[in-house]
Amino acid sequence: MGSFPFAEPSLFGKIRMELPVTESKSEQRGSQRFPFTATVMFEKYLTGNYHDGRMVNYSREGMCFEADVAPGIGTEIFIGIEKSPYSSHHDVFRAKVVWLRELPLKESYYAYAVGVKYC
Repeated sequence: MGSFPFAEPSLFGKIRMELPVTESKSEQRGSQRFPFTATVMFEKYLTGNYHDGRMVNYSREGMCFEADVAPGIGTEIFIGIEKSPYSSHHDVFRAKVVWLRELPLKESYYAYAVGVKYC
């Protein structure tokens, strides 16, 4: 899909948004998740506004990442993965946000965990 602009994390300040946050009550994954840490950047579909984050785990169907900006549930985003577990270089995926969870400051540097399913 072409190159994806990876910016320095210092370009983005911590932004907490007041959004409804839901937590899954039951396991709804269609495939096994694998722990993996990588730098990600995401863009709300076609807006040109990029935000940084960190991948926590991935599967064939989606991923979980942490970020300070939480796109709303149902939002389509592009996610760029700097050192992708899917290939030997960076990757870009189109995905839909399926869940959000606010993270306590003692648990993570980031404010939100975001679960996405690839489109």
